[in-house]
Amino acid sequence: MKNIINYIVCSMLILGIAACGDMYDVHEKYLKMGEETYLGIASDLEANSGFNRIELKWKLNADPRINASIISWEGCETPIEVPISADRDINDYISKIIDLPEGKYIFSIINKSETGKESLIQTISGEVYGSSYQAGLSAQGINSMEATLSKGVTIKWAPMEGCTKTMFTYTNNEGSEKTITLMEGATTSIIPDAVLDTEFKVTSYFKPSEEAIDEIPSLEKVVSFPTYYTVSKEEWDEIHNQYIDVDRTGWGVEANTEELTGEGAVNGHKEALIDGNLNTFWHSQWDGEGKNPPLPHIIIFDMQQTQNILSIELARRQNNLDLKAVMFSISDDKENWTELGKLDFPNDKVPNAQIILLPKAISGRYFRTTVTDSNNGVNASIAEIMFCLLYTSPSPRDAHESR
Repeated sequence: MKNIINYIVCSMLILGIAACGDMYDVHEKYLKMGEETYLGIASDLEANSGFNRIELKWKLNADPRINASIISWEGCETPIEVPISADRDINDYISKIIDLPEGKYIFSIINKSETGKESLIQTISGEVYGSSYQAGLSAQGINSMEATLSKGVTIKWAPMEGCTKTMFTYTNNEGSEKTITLMEGATTSIIPDAVLDTEFKVTSYFKPSEEAIDEIPSLEKVVSFPTYYTVSKEEWDEIHNQYIDVDRTGWGVEANTEELTGEGAVNGHKEALIDGNLNTFWHSQWDGEGKNPPLPHIIIFDMQQTQNILSIELARRQNNLDLKAVMFSISDDKENWTELGKLDFPNDKVPNAQIILLPKAISGRYFRTTVTDSNNGVNASIAEIMFCLLYTSPSPRDAHESR
């Protein structure tokens, strides 16, 4: 038992001597300097992150001997010397911005005098952000974009946590490049001078921490303005006389669904879409074998010859709210389709009609209507689909503004 106790005591003495040796190594430099008064240390240290840089801040007491602060870090080949003015205000921070590659660092600051006296070392950790951090940032998303004759383009932005601002750049209708800044918390931008079907660039900015000195930009995202105006029936009635209605006589119609018996002799049939009568309507099949087919419902008009389409007016069945969303496209061969636009209707009888107005005419022989959504399960109905050409003004926007 005594041997065991002696072993434990000896082990503790050896460990104590080793620990003292380690502490001596750390402070050997200062122990060798003997008894003296050290320079005042750097206090209240801060390390504020930035983009490929960092800001170090510290305070000094009134020690008049301090004439420089020396900053170093692991891997630093040449320490940075920051001159210290003798008439400094001790309440003010001294700061230094250092350009560094992305990464985490531990910085050391020592104060020195002209005679070589030094302070004790003070350390602080900090992080520098760079391309790896930036690659994880996304430009602010867009919930919806709509172009109207009265306002131009309205963008509804998706909320984005941590985003301090979003900037987007576009070329306006006078050929000038413009940049608009969307500040934090804002969700709507209205661009009255946007040019439809052109691209704009979006960059969002983020602060990795409250104390960061930089707002770091996301990678640039390229987005396109809408390709068409969405026009209300009231707006359309004011400018309709400046357009030519396309004659639909002799057009062929095919549909993947229609109600042939349940709506009467005329209603429900696909031909009702182009009969010029708003009181008749096409309806998807809801009776008999094969009833209630799934969406989408597809209707294709054969216009018999190439037509230059500039506007598309869709009127829902009178006092009915079945139709919710419909898409339009045009083709020369029924194989390759060009998308023209989309209309969305609320679960309400108003509005009963909406119009798509293109910034320039699109040509093709075949016109496709695709019902993608309904306010009544899979069932949908449409009263009429009509088309126009422009003939008194060079553009739809000019036609609107000239009324």
